[in-house]
Amino acid sequence: LGLRQAWARLSQAQAAAEISGAFLYPEVNIDAGAARSKSVFDLTGQDFFDNRYSVGLGLGWELDLWRKFASRAEAATLRAVASRDDAENTALILSGTLADAWFSVQAQGALLELLESQIESSRTLLELTELRYGQGVGTALQVLQQRLQLESVEAEVPDIRSRLETARNELAVLLGTPPEFLGDSGVDPGTVLPELPPAPLLPSPRALLEQRPDLRASLARVEAADREIAVAIADLLPAVRINVSAGFQAGNPSRLFDDTVWSLAGGLVQPFFDAGRRDAEVRRNRAVLAERLEAFSERFLVALREVEDALVRERHQLELLDRVRGQVDTARKTLVESELLFVNGQIEYLDVITAIQTLQRLERQEIAVRQGLLANRATLHLALGGDWTRDLEPPDRDDARPGVANASLSEENDA
Repeated sequence: LGLRQAWARLSQAQAAAEISGAFLYPEVNIDAGAARSKSVFDLTGQDFFDNRYSVGLGLGWELDLWRKFASRAEAATLRAVASRDDAENTALILSGTLADAWFSVQAQGALLELLESQIESSRTLLELTELRYGQGVGTALQVLQQRLQLESVEAEVPDIRSRLETARNELAVLLGTPPEFLGDSGVDPGTVLPELPPAPLLPSPRALLEQRPDLRASLARVEAADREIAVAIADLLPAVRINVSAGFQAGNPSRLFDDTVWSLAGGLVQPFFDAGRRDAEVRRNRAVLAERLEAFSERFLVALREVEDALVRERHQLELLDRVRGQVDTARKTLVESELLFVNGQIEYLDVITAIQTLQRLERQEIAVRQGLLANRATLHLALGGDWTRDLEPPDRDDARPGVANASLSEENDA
């Protein structure tokens, strides 16, 4: 829905550009009228009526001697170009946000499955501990410790379910669908996080400018501000206006086209005194240009930083993933060794509980790290931009729009 708003803003900007371009051409109007007047003569006491009927064309045109209207039209066209780039940037950001929500649903689903597996293992251990206690081998303390370990894992489930459901709700809203209809739309991210794809090719700074729609939009607004300065300067110079009218006029409708009337007028207007308004407008537009130029420079530097930040995070996230996986492998070996030592009576069962909790915590951490790695890769692609947004087309307004309105209509029809 946010993308549809961006397309609507693009339509507004395109219409504004057409309006500005229309001032380059003469304005022609069709005039038609009828009038009746009455005159009273005091001497004779007679009334005299005069009827006049007219029809004709009127043309008004201000010559664009100093490219005032041309510059204004160019500025409006550049703003429309920037609005198109804004829509593409909205699509790019939306794709990144969707990727984050998608990975979040997958990660929470994977965590939920992992917790269910850990709960099953903990229940099996609890049954074995209770069996040992029943045979007089174990102690009640060991049973209570294992039961507490099981309950601590089960306590994680409500929070993970909450995160999973809210992530699905976020995904539904991003797709323009009410949360309760997400399943009906056929969207199902599943519970398996994908592997990290190969790293993308890094563009040059010049190529980054061409691939990032937000940078293109910022640059187009700089150029539009430059054209507005030309408009303000041209407003200080003389203006030449031409008015032409031609038509027919008569006192009787049947003789309307017998008499032709026309007029041609031209005028030169030179601003003389406006209390400094036009000079201030020139200074204002120059300040706007300076502001937008600095904003573009800042945006470009931020874009470079976003790419570098994503690369740094990915490098360290990959290192973290390797370390966590190594810890998971060590924790599994530690658990096996702890169970053997406990069976031989060399350690307490609390040491086994600690090994179990460490392994389960690291397994959950591995999923979180993998999700963060994928989300960061999506951020890197977002920072790099791309040319796929140039192929996007605004939606057909005549088509049925998916989303809240259609869902509400479906509910009304069902009722």
